[in-house]
Amino acid sequence: MLTAIILTAISTVVSLAFSISVFNQFMTRRKIHQLVWSAGLFLFAASTMLEFLSETYGWSIAMYRLYYLLIALLVAVLGLGTAYLLGNRVVGHAFALYIFAVALYMAYSIAYAQVDAEKLTAGQTVAGSAMQGSVRLLSPLLTVPGAISLIGGALYSWYRTRTTYNILIGVGALMIAGGGAFARFGIEELLYVAELAGIAVMYIGFMKSKELIKQTQ
Repeated sequence: MLTAIILTAISTVVSLAFSISVFNQFMTRRKIHQLVWSAGLFLFAASTMLEFLSETYGWSIAMYRLYYLLIALLVAVLGLGTAYLLGNRVVGHAFALYIFAVALYMAYSIAYAQVDAEKLTAGQTVAGSAMQGSVRLLSPLLTVPGAISLIGGALYSWYRTRTTYNILIGVGALMIAGGGAFARFGIEELLYVAELAGIAVMYIGFMKSKELIKQTQ
């Protein structure tokens, strides 16, 4: 329990700092992908904060419903940022409309879904296991295209540029996705480790990209 509390607390701090760093970059350069990435990272910070609270105090059903929506939505939003970066505004806008439509339907489904309250206890890592099965089938509609865009975009950028920061961002995103996949198949204990390791590696990649930009200015 103590380990989970520490991991989720650190993940929250790191992801929030990451979100602020990307938002500050947006304020300077005014690129839409930076704004979208910042929003996705803020959703990540919000989800890990809910994990921290759950490990410390336990879940409420309302808090768990919000959490389940966030963990699906954040991956899609991060992938949307990559779509705006590598595609064009038409592609980005189309993906954004898709995310909005799926998220709206998913939010409605979550609001009326049955939640296994017995699993919502302090010190028990729940991930998606307490959510109604029919709703769990919806989350890949957001997480899969989001992960493909985020991870694939980072690896494609690395292939084109051979810059270290792109591979770090791709590997970090893959670690987070892997943790979510393990949790989906009942191995919840790896979720928090994968989240912290993944977001830390992505942040390192982002900081290296800032260093490269400064060198080329």
